[in-house]
Amino acid sequence: MPQIRLARPLRVPAESAATALSELLNAIAAQEGMWRGFALHVSLGEVHLPDVGYVAVPITLTTAKDETQPRTFDITFVATNLPSAFPAFTGKMTLEPAGMGESTLSLTGSYEMPMQIFGRFLDAALMPRVAQRSLENFIDEIAAACVARVDKREAEFARYHFYVQTLR
Repeated sequence: MPQIRLARPLRVPAESAATALSELLNAIAAQEGMWRGFALHVSLGEVHLPDVGYVAVPITLTTAKDETQPRTFDITFVATNLPSAFPAFTGKMTLEPAGMGESTLSLTGSYEMPMQIFGRFLDAALMPRVAQRSLENFIDEIAAACVARVDKREAEFARYHFYVQTLR
């Protein structure tokens, strides 16, 4: 099983980002709002084909808070349609404090290739790094969504605080 270790820096505090991450993962798992039909995707250009579009595979995600580690979530996902034809992922997403007001989002785990030897052959020879690249796109999207959610909350708090100050 190929191992994954990806990390992305975030310009938001770890605790705030962890709250946002929990909400995002739960929304993807429940298929709520804008996260309905969430899919892993890879541009055709990223797999050395003419860059005329992308391949998207909707996923079914399960998530749970890891009670042994702070700001850590256990995640698993499989393709929603034909799960036996696509890799299945099992791992963790973790937020660690970094610099002042910053954090690092990490995705660790492994994915199991479908179809035994034939699946490993496809991954290695015909479409190298497709699963890896789709996970890189996944963590990029989650990181951007966490930052956007935290920034929105902070802006709303600042507006509220300013409004309350002007009423006094």
